[in-house]
Amino acid sequence: MKIQCQCGKAQAQLTGFPRHTPGRLVCYCNDCQNFLKKINRTDLLDEYGGTEVIPVYPSEVEILKGKEFLQCNRLSPEGLNRWTANCCNSPIANTKSNLPWAGLMHSVFTVEDPNFLEDFGPIRARIMGQYANNNPPYKISDKIGLLDTLKVLPFLLKGKILKKYKNSPFFEDDGTTPASPPKLL
Repeated sequence: MKIQCQCGKAQAQLTGFPRHTPGRLVCYCNDCQNFLKKINRTDLLDEYGGTEVIPVYPSEVEILKGKEFLQCNRLSPEGLNRWTANCCNSPIANTKSNLPWAGLMHSVFTVEDPNFLEDFGPIRARIMGQYANNNPPYKISDKIGLLDTLKVLPFLLKGKILKKYKNSPFFEDDGTTPASPPKLL
């Protein structure tokens, strides 16, 4: 499976997709919303302020070209690593050091095929509903509910046991230093 930024200068291949993902998830937290506001990409929020991500293991992301365009961003000094392609201001992924999680933005899957994610299946979990806008018509956990946790816990446990956070294109060999110096937004 290939993914890319909006202009195509940054491209990657997912070696374990879709078998190694818990599926489509949407986060409505103020951090995700603020990030997209800071980079002027609110067009990627759904009508209720949600950000759709598809988790994959960092070790299963292989950069094919454009690694020089990847920029690590943070909203606070110790915050989540939020990766963009600075060639076209495309958000790419959310990561945390030593965590087997790269939450890829839905837009990296839909550049070539806008309907790809619909074919991939329904959204499996919606979290942080306390920050959602305009009273969504579906159930969203106020924070992260038990059922939401149960949907991603096997993915995280397997990833931790198999060390799927190692050999990540987002971090140096030590697993904690971002591959590009974090830019504080």
